[in-house]
Amino acid sequence: MTERGHATAGQRAVVHGARQHLASLLLSSTILGCAILSVPSVAHSQQASGGAATGQSLNFAIPAQSLSSAVNAFSRAAGWQVGFPATLNRGTTTRPVSGMMSPQQALQTMLAGTGIRIRITGARSAALVDPSVAAVDTVNEGSLLLDTINVQGQSENAWGPVDGYIATRSATGTKSDTAIMETPQTINVVARDQMDAQHAQTLNQAARYSSGVKADGHGDVTRFDQFSFRGIATVTDNNQFLDGLRLPRGTSYLIAQVDAWNIERLELLKGPASVLYGHAPLAGIINSVSKRPTENPFAEAEVLFGSHERKRVAFDIGGPLNSDGTLLYRLNGVGLDSNTSVDHTKEQRISLAPSLTWKPSADTSLTILALYQRDPKGGYYGFLAYRGTVVPTAYGRLPRNFFDGSPLANEYDRTQAAIGYSFQHRFSEDWSIQQNARFLHMDLDQSLVYSMAMLPDNRTLARLSQWSREKMKAFNVDTNIQGKFDTGAITHKVVFGVDYQWDNWKQMFGYGAAPSLDWLNPNYALPIPRAAASSTPNRTETLLGLYAQDQLKIGNLSILLGGRYDWANIDNKNASTRQYTQQDIGKFTYRVGAIYNFENGLAPYASYSTSFDPTVTANAYGAPFKPTTGEQVEAGLKYQPSGFKGLFTLSAYDLTQQNVLTRDPTPGAPINRYVQTGEVRSRGIEFEARLNPMEGLNIIGSFAWIDPEVTKSNGTDLGRRPVNVAQTLASFWADYTIQNGSFSGLTIGGGVRHVGSTFADPDNTLKVSSYFLADATFKYDFGRIDHKLKGLSASLSVLNIFDKTYEVCNAANACNYGQGRTVLGSLKYRW
Repeated sequence: MTERGHATAGQRAVVHGARQHLASLLLSSTILGCAILSVPSVAHSQQASGGAATGQSLNFAIPAQSLSSAVNAFSRAAGWQVGFPATLNRGTTTRPVSGMMSPQQALQTMLAGTGIRIRITGARSAALVDPSVAAVDTVNEGSLLLDTINVQGQSENAWGPVDGYIATRSATGTKSDTAIMETPQTINVVARDQMDAQHAQTLNQAARYSSGVKADGHGDVTRFDQFSFRGIATVTDNNQFLDGLRLPRGTSYLIAQVDAWNIERLELLKGPASVLYGHAPLAGIINSVSKRPTENPFAEAEVLFGSHERKRVAFDIGGPLNSDGTLLYRLNGVGLDSNTSVDHTKEQRISLAPSLTWKPSADTSLTILALYQRDPKGGYYGFLAYRGTVVPTAYGRLPRNFFDGSPLANEYDRTQAAIGYSFQHRFSEDWSIQQNARFLHMDLDQSLVYSMAMLPDNRTLARLSQWSREKMKAFNVDTNIQGKFDTGAITHKVVFGVDYQWDNWKQMFGYGAAPSLDWLNPNYALPIPRAAASSTPNRTETLLGLYAQDQLKIGNLSILLGGRYDWANIDNKNASTRQYTQQDIGKFTYRVGAIYNFENGLAPYASYSTSFDPTVTANAYGAPFKPTTGEQVEAGLKYQPSGFKGLFTLSAYDLTQQNVLTRDPTPGAPINRYVQTGEVRSRGIEFEARLNPMEGLNIIGSFAWIDPEVTKSNGTDLGRRPVNVAQTLASFWADYTIQNGSFSGLTIGGGVRHVGSTFADPDNTLKVSSYFLADATFKYDFGRIDHKLKGLSASLSVLNIFDKTYEVCNAANACNYGQGRTVLGSLKYRW
């Protein structure tokens, strides 16, 4: 298997030969296994006028599927007649076809790697020919026999690798393998190649160049990946998914984190996702797609060193386990040891992610996905005051490496273990079933001391100490049936499903006062008293959802209709406080959207959708808070050019979230007592461009303008912008691999990121300045200078080149510094 996007001519020849051999074996075994050979006559008549001639370009969007289904889809799109022997259909799976091209090119792309040859028999007709027959057959007069083209790398599907930086398909927005150009909602995909080029160490870092995403919401804190979209987000949002299943989290500090090395692609679905996933925030979700077993054997190892004595070893191996390719495997692993940008703190990690695929036939596949991850050290986590970071005190600002905690009470030990599977079975050419399931177990043992405020003397920090012991067990299973059928001129692609989610979270928690700290002369030997347990919550959450979706296609018009009903039960018990609450909730959510694909590659779209996000806490009167609900209207334009590989997305949205917490207006109520009469509205525009205009050149550009406002509130935030929300976000990235000459194989790249100003308080009086950051990357492929070094490469990345100091604040006393200049260098070998 060649390295994506950087295959040499020799590598392409090897891969091409292996694929031809594999295709021949599969085809031969299929023919020998047939008991009856039924070969209908091949159609040679021309399609009536109205179809596309051989050289005319059309916009195709045909997913990978059985041969007969793919031919039917091609015939509807191109207006061609295509005939083929019935023997070719058995066991043949086509490649996806997406983008502007001629019908002839579409047929060649669709059949690449199958060995099937194409005979053009007329202006709008073709025959598919068995390669063994084509070898001895004489071409009819007036017809043209074409070899199929060879596609480098793996063809894209919604769960597999992306060739380069530009994904064309996704399942996150529909739960089916669907072209992004046919999905009337914003979907941005970060590919593995991009993560590698930018040396992304976390999912937050991987999303930095995506439009409308604030991925550094806690500054240089790495133990959690927390994202905010479109100006609507809280630190308790449960918006992370893995392989289409929600990753549950505790109400406190127990939050799952997936190592970026184990991820094939990161998909960001903007706006409501409840119609498919139930429990989901209004502004969007992040779905990580795991690396999966491959048909081609390969191995990769990387050693990385960097700033703060960072040392990481990672490996990735996979391929077939038997001669017939029915058993495939993959194993990813990471070992990490590093200091951080803050004194007295470390990061440590061991991660293993094995997976196994069993494919007893072309119609059935079972992939087992497992994960074990241990984080004995979780890096820095703390809070600094606005005064002393964003604005100086009489003694200046706190240093960026300042530690406000205590080495005597700074523990973090998280263990995650998960096992699950993805099962697919095709009943016929048009109907299939899919089931995804996962069991997850997490443990956390942590304690910390953190600052609460800067005292009036400008040098003393008031501090608290706390400890937490948390456990979680969770089980998710999602089953759906997918089918395709026609009603007249309308093609339907339907999904009917049911999913079940259960999780149980337990905690023992204690907090109390800690000795204050003089930041000008810190004494880290001060004893830290351990507080008694003050809270022992036990939360059990059960959700059951039924959903249905229909993707209708009428010519170039695609319409998406979906509805879902959820039943949710949430029990909260606390033995320490003797509190018990229970919620039984039922909610219907829906989505309707449409997108039209013009032949020039432009695709305008519009959609309306609703959201449903249950809360897990109770109000001051003992009753559980109601779920937050929301709605969004989105309209936009997508563009997929025909002259080069690219994807452009422009969107405008208007979303509103109800049942938002706001201060209790009851006279005499404490300042920290809340009711759910608040509302937040956000409007904005997002643009993202990903293009590969020439061989070796990748470009990513994004811009977002966000205008959020608290529209209902009992507090002083009414009419204000929510805390830590920037109105403008922008980024640009480009890298180029020199193709010829003395520097052939050298990649040079870089980018800039901009985050607009934010506020640290609800009143919008404490402003946090905007910032620009610059990054750079360099890579060299040693195989370009010596064939014996094929697969060996070295790379260097510098993040925040100019060492810009910037701050991120989630409250007046909850600020952190952002990531300073970071240098990462790695040596990778792939064979």
